Amino acid sequence: MANNILITGKPNVGKTTLVDKIKNNLQCKIGGFITFEKRRSGKRIGFYIEDFAGNRMTMADVNIQSPYRVSKYKVDVEAFEKIGIPAMQKAQQESDLIIVDEIGKMETYSDKFCKVLENIFDNDKPLLATIKKRDYPFTTKLKKRKDVILFTLTYKNRDKLLQPILEKIREII
Repeated sequence: MANNILITGKPNVGKTTLVDKIKNNLQCKIGGFITFEKRRSGKRIGFYIEDFAGNRMTMADVNIQSPYRVSKYKVDVEAFEKIGIPAMQKAQQESDLIIVDEIGKMETYSDKFCKVLENIFDNDKPLLATIKKRDYPFTTKLKKRKDVILFTLTYKNRDKLLQPILEKIREII
């Protein structure tokens, strides 16, 4: 049975917004984390990671020092792991649905993240995750799994996918 739901799409198409709407429309225990833009004077300067208990850290920024880089953003793998890994592990133990927003190049700099995520994929607990449209070896492997349902979000369909995804999650739970 496919219990891993992935949402992909171009940057800024609304993947995180859709996940937030899904989360707000469900009446089950949800755990995991969400990422969102860090802005200054209207310009994106990085990304935050936040768990559902409200713990938040900067995971990427144009002004931090790090050997890990995606475009102009330098990635703080330690900060990402400090929030993301415990949130995923706690969700795996205590939640009805695990949310991972997102799976992309920044996140896969963390070997720990990749290992915990593979474990989540291999379990029966439902997962809802956003995943980069651009393929990297790790994300390609996840998208091709037989236990994955992949939704591609576009500007044309982004207002139409909420109900089908909610129905699929309710069916799995």
